[in-house]
Amino acid sequence: MIFSEKKMKKLGIYGGSFSPPHNGHKKSALSFYDSCALDELRVMPAGVPPHKVLEGDATPEDRLNMTRILFSPDNCGGRNVSVDDYELKKEGRSYTWETLAHFDAEDVQLFLLVGTDMFLTLDSWMRPEEIFSRAVIVVNRREEDYEESLFDEKKAYYENAFGARIMIPAYKPLVVSSSELRAQLRRGDVVNGYLPMSRTLDRAVLDYIVSRDLYGYIEGVLSFLREDLKTKLSEARLAHVLSVERETVSMARLLGLPLRETFILRKAALLHDVTHERSPEEQRACFAQFGVKPDEEDFRSPAVVHQFTGALVAERVYHLEKEGVDAICCHTTGKPGMTVIEKVLCLADYIEKTRPYPECKALRRYFYEKAQAGRVCEALLDDCMEKYLNTTVAHLRGKGSYIHPQTLAASEYYTK
Repeated sequence: MIFSEKKMKKLGIYGGSFSPPHNGHKKSALSFYDSCALDELRVMPAGVPPHKVLEGDATPEDRLNMTRILFSPDNCGGRNVSVDDYELKKEGRSYTWETLAHFDAEDVQLFLLVGTDMFLTLDSWMRPEEIFSRAVIVVNRREEDYEESLFDEKKAYYENAFGARIMIPAYKPLVVSSSELRAQLRRGDVVNGYLPMSRTLDRAVLDYIVSRDLYGYIEGVLSFLREDLKTKLSEARLAHVLSVERETVSMARLLGLPLRETFILRKAALLHDVTHERSPEEQRACFAQFGVKPDEEDFRSPAVVHQFTGALVAERVYHLEKEGVDAICCHTTGKPGMTVIEKVLCLADYIEKTRPYPECKALRRYFYEKAQAGRVCEALLDDCMEKYLNTTVAHLRGKGSYIHPQTLAASEYYTK
């Protein structure tokens, strides 16, 4: 009789706080999966780790959600990777030996991924003999971590003392520190390109951070912009810009806009006049700087050009989202079929509190008297856009000034 040996499933375990999960985590996980030829990988956000205090304002649910975003099927290239909430759901502190015991089985061969710091202290963890007996230890080692001799001594000690099975696959890490990443988010570094999101932080994870206002990122970005604009705008222009930002906050809150849209609006409000004080020659130089050919029609209406150059600077220098860029690109002229963000920025620019003109004050009163708390009322916004545009067109005609075609098209659209 011929007996066939049952194939054991190679199951990898990758734990961590994941606060926030970043592309360094993803690279480590996928390298772990491939180098060990795993059949399955469980990525496991830590519950209450016994060896450190979790920093930041992300809840366990937030960390789980962000980790699931990072390790979505689309991000894992067809590998069998899942995010497991076992440690988050269990009561009390999370010990590695308990996690391994939970997933151990006769038909399973366990692999545990650890970093250098973890590897060098494994013998001080709770029940190290259980850890070494149940799993193959796989080390993602950074080349600059510690002396070679210290690492080799520790490896030999584990093998002799515990019968440890240790793998050190070739691996070039994406060096990212979660604590430094949180500090960068608090400082708003992402907005100025110091933190290339495509390399370090998944865009969808960043969107989640914004939607939940985690790690102080929103205020970090806004504070960075305010400080940066102090060096680029006159005192009077800066006062207007800050007032427009406050107005977008009031309008967005009243309309019940989601946090992400409000954040984009506030950034757009701060940046909408970033090129307003530049001369026509400087405006042309700005177009040239970004390889964009200007429409000569725009220069017939000098007060309008800054919305186009400002949108370029907001997009290329400050990495503003498309919704915000589009809003800046029509905040003076308006345009047919504007989005809610575009209409709010345009109206906030017109009705903010420092505007001394009676027409601006009248439209401000009208909006706040008619708005219904927590309800995005497109009809009201359209009504306000019609009043703003008709007033603007009448004012320009009264002065005999040239009217930009986009303003005329917007006025006709909202009047109808």
